[in-house]
Amino acid sequence: MEEDKIKRDMIDLLMKKISGCFSDKVWDYGDNPRNYGVMNKPDGYGKVTGPCGDTVEIFLRIRNDKIEDISYTTDGCMTSHAAVSATTVMAKGRLVRDCIKINQISILEHLGGMPEESEHCALLAATTFHKSLRNYAVKKKLR
Repeated sequence: MEEDKIKRDMIDLLMKKISGCFSDKVWDYGDNPRNYGVMNKPDGYGKVTGPCGDTVEIFLRIRNDKIEDISYTTDGCMTSHAAVSATTVMAKGRLVRDCIKINQISILEHLGGMPEESEHCALLAATTFHKSLRNYAVKKKLR
């Protein structure tokens, strides 16, 4: 029917408009998230709910002061998944002391940028990641 074709054309046009806003890396990380899932008995853990309502959890396993494993969960949108997934890739295998350099700007650079209205997702990812690092440091001091 003509009405169905019009709807499909409108959806196609909308998708072209939307996809032009995101880099290939944002689409890739958002559609194929890395390191997604809950980790049992993590060495470090952080959970933050952003002003947008998205909640992110990050779990760390650390050996010899290196992030051996890292995973996350989020109830957020595709851009939240992209930002947190990128954060996990950037952190895995790095020394804990070097991870302070992972912040909103470095995440956005790694992703090739995001539209301004989505940049808060990178801040949420960085904030949660740093909270998990602080949790690890406190646990380590108490041992």
